[in-house]
Amino acid sequence: MITNNYVKMKKRNNCFMILIVFLLLLINMPSFAEDMEDTESEDKKDTKWEFIILPYLWIMGIEGGVTVKGRDAEVDVGFDDIVDELDLAAIAHFIAKRGRWEFFVQPNYMKLSPEGEAGPIDVDVETEMLLLEFGAFYRLGMWGERLPVSLDVLGGGRYWHIDNEIDVGVPVLGFERDVDSEKDLIDPIVGFRVGTSITKKLRFSARGDIGGFDISDDTSNLSWQAVGLFEYDISQRIIAGAGYRALDIDYEKGSGDDKNAFDVTIHGPVLGVGIRF
Repeated sequence: MITNNYVKMKKRNNCFMILIVFLLLLINMPSFAEDMEDTESEDKKDTKWEFIILPYLWIMGIEGGVTVKGRDAEVDVGFDDIVDELDLAAIAHFIAKRGRWEFFVQPNYMKLSPEGEAGPIDVDVETEMLLLEFGAFYRLGMWGERLPVSLDVLGGGRYWHIDNEIDVGVPVLGFERDVDSEKDLIDPIVGFRVGTSITKKLRFSARGDIGGFDISDDTSNLSWQAVGLFEYDISQRIIAGAGYRALDIDYEKGSGDDKNAFDVTIHGPVLGVGIRF
């Protein structure tokens, strides 16, 4: 089986916790009013655009399962296996900032071909995924002097193109069967980001978002993401980043031989070097 009730319940609880924290922060927005007034005067001075290009490496592990036309297959690829199982990956982050606003586009592409066995049965899974995240952060305010803390809200979307293929074979019987499915999804997402400046050059931010909500056949049942990131200014133009990223998607449609599902968590450290101009 791809999942069980406990795993699904745990994933949904994680999503709801992110949403609850987001709502609590919004409820406490009035307490940030004084700091927001200070940042408003700073925003009027800060009218220049700033652009950042940040290609990065995601040392990912993948856990979960895939169902293609009623055929189930588990996907469990750890950090140590990803080099062997990953055929191709390309990840980048493009950012444009001005005043309180930060706009971003983040394309991710990967092709994975894990292989497994279940007794005399060979199961090969090929997953090709294009993920395009886009949206905007808006700074609600900043407070504190020694370690200033900022709060941003996020609104945007997450486009998924998922192509799964399962090859099932029984070598001793000379049996082999291939099934595949392809799906495009676009999830609306909402979230928040909290950041702080540890030193003049070193910053830390934590982002959480949730999306999908099963609002149509072209959205996931539920997706969520959590990112913790340290950024360091090597120079005025060069930025280095390191952190951890976890992304989860739960999609399921149909039943029996018409059932297609993709329920995986992708997570691992991220490392990157970017250019600011």
